[in-house]
Amino acid sequence: MKWIVGACTHETNTFSTVKTDLDAFRAQTYVSGNDLLSTYRGTGTVVGGFIEALGESDDEIVASVAGEATPSGLVTRDAYDAISNQILATVGANPDADGILLALHGAMAAEGIDDVEGDLLRRVREVAGMHVPIVAVLDLHANVSREMVEAATALVGYRKYPHTDMRERGIEAARLIRRVARGDVKPVPGLTKPAMIPVCGTCHTQGGLYKELWEEALRTERPECILTTSLFAGFPYADVPFMGFAVLVYADDDGTTARVEANRLTDQLWERRHEFTYIPTSVPDAVSAALAVRGSPVVIADIADNPGGGAASDSVEILRELIRREVRSAAVATIHDPDVVHQAETAGLGGRLTVTLGAKTDALHGAPIQLDVSVRSLFDGKFEYKGPMNRGAWGNLGPSAVLEANGIQIIVNSAQVQPWDPEVFRAAGIEPLDIDILVLKSAVHFRAAFEPISAAVILADGPGLTSLELTRFAYKHIRRPIFPLDEL
Repeated sequence: MKWIVGACTHETNTFSTVKTDLDAFRAQTYVSGNDLLSTYRGTGTVVGGFIEALGESDDEIVASVAGEATPSGLVTRDAYDAISNQILATVGANPDADGILLALHGAMAAEGIDDVEGDLLRRVREVAGMHVPIVAVLDLHANVSREMVEAATALVGYRKYPHTDMRERGIEAARLIRRVARGDVKPVPGLTKPAMIPVCGTCHTQGGLYKELWEEALRTERPECILTTSLFAGFPYADVPFMGFAVLVYADDDGTTARVEANRLTDQLWERRHEFTYIPTSVPDAVSAALAVRGSPVVIADIADNPGGGAASDSVEILRELIRREVRSAAVATIHDPDVVHQAETAGLGGRLTVTLGAKTDALHGAPIQLDVSVRSLFDGKFEYKGPMNRGAWGNLGPSAVLEANGIQIIVNSAQVQPWDPEVFRAAGIEPLDIDILVLKSAVHFRAAFEPISAAVILADGPGLTSLELTRFAYKHIRRPIFPLDEL
């Protein structure tokens, strides 16, 4: 059988002023044809899962394009057109394809297009025709629209947050599309959109309500006709009308069962929604809590400045507090400041200089800090993911430097990357197990690799575009009322 494979993923923070152009995709992943296959084969990614599952039957894979960019502001129309047109061209050139597999995100917005995934799936459907199955894998934080559901044969969402099951969901999607193409099953959807948007810090699968709801959704005694279930938490930093939680169930030629199951799960979620209530911890309180812990390392997660959600990754508020408290064993990953990286490269290894660090993207991530530092190391920023997420794939911080100030090691990078893997530290020459306090620009993904090696994990909610205090954001387009922004 013959399958088209492609990817177009970006988590768009519509509150960010940083546009996402084609160079932003090139900086992370922008590959096509055989390069796509070699980039993803054997990796713990969605496309890696596609390739693995399709290889089980020696099927033919037609690789289109894979474009992935670090979360940021609106995708430029030129960038979206370049990627989408390449996917459409591949579909048009292969009318004999048995199906189309796409790795998407579900919260991508472009200039003039709130619902990129809905738009792309609709256009792919128009070119492929109604007879060709289209199955897409979406991030757990997708803001699912009815347009997406109508255009796709099936949508499969991640089940884990941290996203440690991307490969598995790619395999699931590939096996499902084969069954559909052979006429073995006919997915019929049941979709609900409850009026809620749980914040990321309370909505993960390490424990709590969300984990329990997933266990209920995947219970062994569920109706046999159910093909796949997804519980999309939604992405709160997208000011679009369809933002929010979604429950999506597909049953084999049985819309009634799909709708009943989706409603049942939604009712359970709604009855317990207040378990998602979030109580913020200030930066000073977070540092105090870290200093009170016996054992090391202690992780402080800078959740409001998470580049994985579109924040600038250049807030220095936790660093400022560590210096004020005269902490002597700490490492920060990472501060995005290409100018300071260049200054460090000019000073050279072992050089000393005074820098104005951080808070240069906008006025939403605090103020810069002036420091006297020494250049401890310079490196190219490349590292291999070895933890549970993206295992085997490569990350790139861009040209980077490790600066030392008062015993604190600061990784300053030129390309935004969420540091969820300890290999970020090791690539910089820092052994994280030897450090008392590790500061990470991450909200939840870090838990997969860091919780097992940490004495404690503390969330700090300072300034930034991924704060869990959603009342900070001036929403204009989302549906209201919606929990927890409104009393429901």
